[in-house]
Amino acid sequence: MSLLALIPLLEGLPGWPDAPEPSLMDIGLLTVGLPVAMFAVFAVLFMGPHWLRKSQSKEIERA
Repeated sequence: MSLLALIPLLEGLPGWPDAPEPSLMDIGLLTVGLPVAMFAVFAVLFMGPHWLRKSQSKEIERA
């Protein structure tokens, strides 16, 4: 069976609503925004304790 024969199946089924076309903002959110947000959460989870200890040690040195 040729793969080209499956191309008509990629269209919506009769009677079903058409799928919305993703905008540039939708694509950007999924490809850039979501990974950046996940990186920020993990950075705070893993580096947060280190940053907290570092800031507390500077406060002790100032006193």
